[in-house]
Amino acid sequence: MESMQKVGSWAFIIGLIIAIVAGVLGTPGGLTVWVLAVLGLVVGIINVTHSEAQLYLVASIAFLVSAASLIVILPPLAKMLTNIIIFVGPSAAVVALRALYDIAKEV
Repeated sequence: MESMQKVGSWAFIIGLIIAIVAGVLGTPGGLTVWVLAVLGLVVGIINVTHSEAQLYLVASIAFLVSAASLIVILPPLAKMLTNIIIFVGPSAAVVALRALYDIAKEV
């Protein structure tokens, strides 16, 4: 289990690095988008525990909303922020779906 946590942690770090570097180098392309999305899924599946889900979802929502406005305010950072949104979105979706499932199964 601990090795899976390390995979999730590395996926998060690598995803952020790819998002930032790709944002500095240019517009997100097809392969970059897919790599970021898959790494985001890995983070959501492996790295976020049940006890962390609520905090992760609140932080993800706050980031996604603020990043959307920062793209308008700070156009030079738009590519980087877009890449991070592409990375964070799938992880938040996985955690949200898992939370919804947990709530539904308790009913």
